[in-house]
Amino acid sequence: MAKKTKMTQSAARRIQSHADRNGTDQTFKSRAQSAAAKNSNGSRSGSSGTAKSKK
Repeated sequence: MAKKTKMTQSAARRIQSHADRNGTDQTFKSRAQSAAAKNSNGSRSGSSGTAKSKK
């Protein structure tokens, strides 16, 4: 099975730029931006930087 890599904002920008230059894959660029936004938001949640103590 192939390794899955999450879409990053940087990768989404590259895809959008390439699609704009070539006039191709106009629908994929919006999906790439959406996935990158989802991944960047998801990576921040769950880690507030403070540990909760158990009492």
